[in-house]
Amino acid sequence: MDKKIRLLRVLLFPLILLLATCAVNPVTGKHELMLVSETQEIEIGRRAAPSLNWTYGGEFNDPQLKAYLEPIVKEIWSHSERSNLPFRFTVQNTSVPNAFALPGYVAITRGLLAELENEAQFVAIMGHEVGHVMARHTAKRITLGTLQQLGLVVGAVALGKNNSSDLILGLGAVGSSLLLLKFDREQELQADRIGVRYMAALGYDPYEAVRAHDRLQIAVQRYLENLGRKQREDTLLDAILSTHPREEVRREEILEMIKRLPVYNIKGNGKYRDRFQKAIQNLKRLNRIYFVYDQAVMQYNRGALEKAEELVKEAIRRDSKQAPFYSLYGMINIKRNNLVRAEKDFKKALMIDRQYQPSYYGLGLVALKNRNYEKAIGYFERSLELYPQHPGSHFGMGKSYFNLLRYSEAVPYLRVFASAAPRHPEVHGMLGISYENLGDIESAIREYQLQVRIAPHTELGRYAQQRLLLLRQLYRYRR
Repeated sequence: MDKKIRLLRVLLFPLILLLATCAVNPVTGKHELMLVSETQEIEIGRRAAPSLNWTYGGEFNDPQLKAYLEPIVKEIWSHSERSNLPFRFTVQNTSVPNAFALPGYVAITRGLLAELENEAQFVAIMGHEVGHVMARHTAKRITLGTLQQLGLVVGAVALGKNNSSDLILGLGAVGSSLLLLKFDREQELQADRIGVRYMAALGYDPYEAVRAHDRLQIAVQRYLENLGRKQREDTLLDAILSTHPREEVRREEILEMIKRLPVYNIKGNGKYRDRFQKAIQNLKRLNRIYFVYDQAVMQYNRGALEKAEELVKEAIRRDSKQAPFYSLYGMINIKRNNLVRAEKDFKKALMIDRQYQPSYYGLGLVALKNRNYEKAIGYFERSLELYPQHPGSHFGMGKSYFNLLRYSEAVPYLRVFASAAPRHPEVHGMLGISYENLGDIESAIREYQLQVRIAPHTELGRYAQQRLLLLRQLYRYRR
């Protein structure tokens, strides 16, 4: 009991100090509990940006479009409360309609941009996202999550649970995972208020903020209809929309926000439809073609390879300069075990875009299947340089090192993958073998147990059962 009390004191003392740590919100001027400094915010954004980029399809390559849009977003940024923060803007190459921002990083997806009517609507959406950054909403999420996890540790110690040390170790990893948490209703409304204020200050018609929200709803419906889904069937899009207040409430509150704005002057017509539509003309054309590609991806995921091939061929016929089309064709040929053709497809994609991460991953898979493990490692390394958190590339690296019997190098990659896909039918068996060869019997037993629980009837599952019988006796003898 004394040991438990001492541990509680160790945990509670910094918690009390943390609760006394307040910062002034740069938007509201109020003191708020904040455990993340501005320097840490910037670092979190810097580390998260590459993986977030590839989660949303990579950057849409259109230099002229970026040259038009980026200065607009930069002007919003320069009028913000923390214009000193680093800044980068991208259009993400995905049909999923969304927009997001981190400290140092602002993005809108192709799927949402294609549905907007004018520049003012674009400014409304970008202003909203910049508002999240300026009001330190990401930092608040991390603060809340850190306190919640620390609370779990304190609770576990108080209840005498044996896994409290594991929880303590887990506190160091909260940063990236908490970026995925939703903003709450008040944060969304605060971002609306900030965005509307930016619009008015820059001379745009703030009433287009309401119309921008309508266009988001239309973009979501059009995307889902293309895939033959309903909104409640798509968890990703449901998550996007569920972070926002109900549509009719939000509309009313935005209108009320506009009424309370200080006197503002609209420049020109405040919308700039013609120049905006001219700038996104090519993107809208490609977005329609990508709807065919999206259907091909859906058929591929269902295992309907012939239909997927038919659709991706149609996409290539309509535009032969899109790296994702050839990369998907490569994945189809891997499924068919046509590795020579798959390698050509991935290399074709890389001729179009040398930075296209999925094709490096695909080439790694081809080399892995050909048992050319050193070559596979090279491709997976390049994939992870571009997309540091890509689970598949971590597994490919781990499996390649495993097959080379380089177990100490395999373990870190396999562990990352196991945390992302804990019910994978192979990874725990591979970890068990690796730990056993490294002399870590306790960890080997734990991984073999997981392998038996998840996939007992596979070759690795049967092997894990055999090793468990021997290792449990050996472990008891050693202790």
